Amino acid sequence: MGRSAWSACAVTGSAVFLCGLDHLVLLTALTAIRSDLGRDADAAAAGWFVNAYLLPVAVLPPLVTRSVRRSGQLRLFTAALVVFTAGSAAAACSGTAGHLVLARMVQGVGAAAILPLSLTLVTAAVPAGRRPELLGVWGALGGLAVAVGPLVGGAVVQWGGWPYVFWVNVPLGCLLAVAARVSLREPPVGAAADLAAAGPRPAGARRAAVRRLRARKGVLAVHACGFLMHAAVFGTVFWLAQFPQAVQGYSPWEAGLRILPWTAMPLMVAPAAGLTMARTGARPVLVAGFLLTGASSAWFATVLTAHTTYAMQLPGLVAGGTGMALFFTAAPEALVASVPGRCVAAVSGINSSVREIGALIGVAASGVLFARHGSTLDPVLFTDGLTAVLWGSAATAVLGLLTATATGPYARSAGRASSGVHGSAVPARSEATN
Repeated sequence: MGRSAWSACAVTGSAVFLCGLDHLVLLTALTAIRSDLGRDADAAAAGWFVNAYLLPVAVLPPLVTRSVRRSGQLRLFTAALVVFTAGSAAAACSGTAGHLVLARMVQGVGAAAILPLSLTLVTAAVPAGRRPELLGVWGALGGLAVAVGPLVGGAVVQWGGWPYVFWVNVPLGCLLAVAARVSLREPPVGAAADLAAAGPRPAGARRAAVRRLRARKGVLAVHACGFLMHAAVFGTVFWLAQFPQAVQGYSPWEAGLRILPWTAMPLMVAPAAGLTMARTGARPVLVAGFLLTGASSAWFATVLTAHTTYAMQLPGLVAGGTGMALFFTAAPEALVASVPGRCVAAVSGINSSVREIGALIGVAASGVLFARHGSTLDPVLFTDGLTAVLWGSAATAVLGLLTATATGPYARSAGRASSGVHGSAVPARSEATN
């Protein structure tokens, strides 16, 4: 693989990591924000500190793909990094809850373009034969960022204060905006790109129709899996990350450190998962991801009390981190393997929206479950509310498991398609649908 492909993976993966980090980086900082902003930052506002970021990421990606035709993917990607960086600086300077919510929305507008366009840009730069491994690592960076967010937030709050949760984005965002212009190239567009992405065409209209139908089912399945995984994970982690502080009295840094077995899993699992996908396709990896996610939630729901030891929590942390890592590793390959190269940008935008809508609904539903069965006013009541949320997450993961099992396969081996064009998804798709 050429140096340009590695550079593209590094830049786009870092951008995805930066955006993913801000999904949940505030969770371990909420106590400090409430203390600093006072009565203005009540429990309802705390939920909006998260949702104000998720909302534009859920709504805007389809509009982003329409703007690509006028502005170009690389130019729009670079502009989105600038917007995200500006929103981060505004959030760091916030003096009221309302100001912080607005700044988080600006961040979300930038992230809404960064997340789908990064997949298109990296797909255009990666050789088809190495796509499962590289896209696996790219996707795992997003999962790692979501998982490590509470740890980073806790560390920053412990030693610098909550505004530095956002200040750290500013130099990184500026650096990535410059690196994007140097390391990335605009994917080909127009008839030539369509021809390059199309690859060998099947003989016969009937066979072509069957191929398109199976591809459409595969895309819908990936969308459904993304919605269900985000609903299960975000609804749970919003409350689970607060448990060490709210119930067991740990500091923000200690709370983040205690979920390190969860956050470390993507680094350990992603390379092996990428190699596995090259032989088996993405579906078995997705299935395993949902299985472990459901098992993690069920374990916590069974053993968690206000006095549960850390040793008893470890199996749930390891299973949850591994499950999330498997899903985020396999999902990009499953999506790209289901569509021709010319459609990746549009489908990726829709997929990003569906995922974030799942996250929004997961956080909202978990809030309803928590309020109905528990309260933040007492450690025991907090645990009762969290247990209800965990059982809801387990049920959602089971639905995702059934969806991933009943559909596919999503390309048995992209690596066998050595004759494909770089960035083309069709060689892998051919094996999946013929």
